[in-house]
Amino acid sequence: MKILFVTHNKGKVREFKEILGKENIEHKDFEYPEIQSDDPVEIAKAGAKYCAEKFGKAVVVEDSGVFISALNGFPGTFSATIHKQIGLKGILKLMEGVKDRRCFYKSAVGYCEPGKEPLGFLGEEEGTLAMKERGNHGFGHDPIFIPKGHDKTYGEMEDAGKTKKFRRRALENFLGQLRRKA
Repeated sequence: MKILFVTHNKGKVREFKEILGKENIEHKDFEYPEIQSDDPVEIAKAGAKYCAEKFGKAVVVEDSGVFISALNGFPGTFSATIHKQIGLKGILKLMEGVKDRRCFYKSAVGYCEPGKEPLGFLGEEEGTLAMKERGNHGFGHDPIFIPKGHDKTYGEMEDAGKTKKFRRRALENFLGQLRRKA
């Protein structure tokens, strides 16, 4: 089954293709409007519904972010906006002197067929925030996210796309639902 994945983020496209196989992904480069919510699943479902109606076919979208425990989940669902505004250096500045560096990467996959209600699937991964940017692999918050059980950031891992669990978990939840429907 070929999946229409709607995103303008090339890094996400690469990861989807690594996880699902490039022959299974059809990419549509399109930036759809996002609702404002603290819940990434609600954002992904709304985006999937919008895109399914716009393109007249079943689509998948993905919304992800870093949720920092000491900052009450900030930047969370606003990760992309905050990344553009203050960057990784700004996030690290906010964390200066903070000992609790626990954080979570969360990925929400939204799926919708035209005229139907959207479905949402969450994947999470626990980690810690690095003290400084490390590495130049991956994208987004990868240079400051150290996954649990590792001492390197995703930015330091050449195979970060294959190692990441949060997006893979969300996709596995989605695929499990598709298999149950079939």
